[in-house]
Amino acid sequence: MFIGSVAAGYRAANLMSLVSSAARNDLDVFMYVKDVLDRLLAGETNYDTLRPDVWKQSHPEAIRIYRQEERRSRADAKAVKRARRRIARKG
Repeated sequence: MFIGSVAAGYRAANLMSLVSSAARNDLDVFMYVKDVLDRLLAGETNYDTLRPDVWKQSHPEAIRIYRQEERRSRADAKAVKRARRRIARKG
């Protein structure tokens, strides 16, 4: 990936970290990043409230429920597959 300068690379890495944190916490990435940037521009200094795990408690409308359901579904399918392999080994 070509960024242009070292400083721009650091800024891009910070933004990518912010985006990936939102995605890992099943948040609407656009809503989260926009709100965090707006608050920082407004002078917010309580950075703990901007963490994705804390932020989603006060913004439940931004939680992507379907991602949580997908994760549960994958975990269930994995458990069934493992159980079938165990049964096949015993038989």
